[in-house]
Amino acid sequence: MFRFVALLLLAAWCVAPVHAQTKYDALVKEYDNAAKAFRTRLQTASEASVSQIYRDENPQPKFALRFLDLAKQQPKDPTAYASLVWIAESSELIPAAAKPYAEAMTLLADRYADHKENEKLFERLAIAPFASAATFLTAVFDKHPSAIVRGRAGFHLALHLKNYCFTAEQLHLQPAWAKNVEPFVGPELYKQMRDTDRVALMRQAEETLIRVQKDYAFISYKRTVLGKAAESELFELRNLMVGKTAPDIVGEDIDGTKIKLSDYRGKVVVLVFWGTWCPHCMAMLPQERAFTKRFEGQPFTMLGVNSDTAGQKLTNVLKQERITWRNFWDSGTSDGPIATRWNIQGWPAVFVIDAKGVIRYKHVRDDMLEHGVATLMREMSKQ
Repeated sequence: MFRFVALLLLAAWCVAPVHAQTKYDALVKEYDNAAKAFRTRLQTASEASVSQIYRDENPQPKFALRFLDLAKQQPKDPTAYASLVWIAESSELIPAAAKPYAEAMTLLADRYADHKENEKLFERLAIAPFASAATFLTAVFDKHPSAIVRGRAGFHLALHLKNYCFTAEQLHLQPAWAKNVEPFVGPELYKQMRDTDRVALMRQAEETLIRVQKDYAFISYKRTVLGKAAESELFELRNLMVGKTAPDIVGEDIDGTKIKLSDYRGKVVVLVFWGTWCPHCMAMLPQERAFTKRFEGQPFTMLGVNSDTAGQKLTNVLKQERITWRNFWDSGTSDGPIATRWNIQGWPAVFVIDAKGVIRYKHVRDDMLEHGVATLMREMSKQ
């Protein structure tokens, strides 16, 4: 009798994980099919209905709830962690996704702060659309047994706070863009993002980076160590955010002539970090040429920070593309001293600086850049 019961228990132990994994795999497959159908629906929808369809018919929130149920049913099974990770990686910025995402972050923080695979989530959480991502990153930063993972969690926590604040800031600085965002995210989520205490979150980001720098400075991170990465982020928080006076840049242009950013005080400056190797940088050139033509003779200037190797090839591009404005030459690499000091992580990187040298808009392009430049030029005309 005892042997029979033992065999039953062993069989149940062996079957349960397989059953949970089968459920998880089936749920993933079902979502993939639903998501494919949803994307097709969006592509064929009228422009006027896209935001409502995106917000109300997106299958992700409903599946997030099902993954949550799976995680709760068998919390000790590996699929419980996998289900919560699925939510963390797949959630989109729509109202119905906020609650299951926050619950998943809480469960991850409570149950899996010490999980060996947590680091795979860090980069995704750094750009997460919901403030609740900080719940899990904070727990890992505080509780993970590995100093390496703790340090990297703290660094990505600071990145998340900075990125979330940046989005909230754009809602204030770009009213036309914000007006387009609200129909997609809904009024409640929009208000939550817009009204976030940006000062408090940025202070928390700074305090987190200081702690990373103090306790985890020599832990490797990409091609550097956390201490140096944190130093770059701290420099950006303290000197390169909207409302800060832009640090001076002193260097040479592509022709070897001395040039300083501060020489252009009294003008609205659009400063663009770019390279000919960057398709998005090259796509911006028509707008940049239009600015120089429209504001010719007015207190406005385009300035570039170029990361190409100096030589005839670059000279030819400047001529062919009619790039008549001056460019700092940044040692022929995207890791040049100017880009490194300004903590440039992606190209093109755009800063719109007012006549007093204050950064007023950051990382804006297309219509958002147009709005920023037009706003500052109107201010200049009233002076």
